Amino acid sequence: MRKTQELTDPKSCMSRARPDEMTFVLLGRDDAAPVAIRAWIEERIRLGKNTPGDPQILEAEACIRAGWPSHDLTAAAKRCLTKPGVMEKLTRRLQSDEIVDG
Repeated sequence: MRKTQELTDPKSCMSRARPDEMTFVLLGRDDAAPVAIRAWIEERIRLGKNTPGDPQILEAEACIRAGWPSHDLTAAAKRCLTKPGVMEKLTRRLQSDEIVDG
């Protein structure tokens, strides 16, 4: 959702957030955003909180297409993973109890 829509729509995620609730914003110019959105979609479906055709999931997928119409997720993932320390940190997390196999 574009910033103007998010701030003016009473049904938007930001409008529905509790006053003391933590929020996280992904900017359209962030090359890592499409990968993060895709991971969020997959995790919501894995947890059973959504199904692939749910409006919330479709909106997230539309955000990827609208914000990054020619975005190559593989290239973005490679850029993220080749940054210093990222692979080591990811490997440690995968080997720890933080990530549960599901």
